Amino acid sequence: MLEAAILCTALNVFHEARGESLQGQYAVALVTRNRAKYDPAKACEVVFAPKQFSWTIKMRGIQDSRDFEKSIRIASLAWQSVDITNGATHYHADHVLPYWTKGMVKTTKIGK
Repeated sequence: MLEAAILCTALNVFHEARGESLQGQYAVALVTRNRAKYDPAKACEVVFAPKQFSWTIKMRGIQDSRDFEKSIRIASLAWQSVDITNGATHYHADHVLPYWTKGMVKTTKIGK
């Protein structure tokens, strides 16, 4: 079960944040874990829930195996360590303000 959680989390990190700093990628992994409520059995369900992560709408293959291997290490760490996001369940790029942020509480800012 943990292996599937790590794989789904790594896919999310790879597609959502591979251009971010390590800390930013780690934060995306933590958001995935937080949405799954720390339950590895729910990780893939969370990642592939409709309209939650844009990359799942138009899925693409892994273009860079080294980046994906790094995403796997980050995802693995996130499922076993401390949350630096203060419980964040959502994130967005700092150059946009999505409509869905209304009424949400900002927990932290990490990277872009």
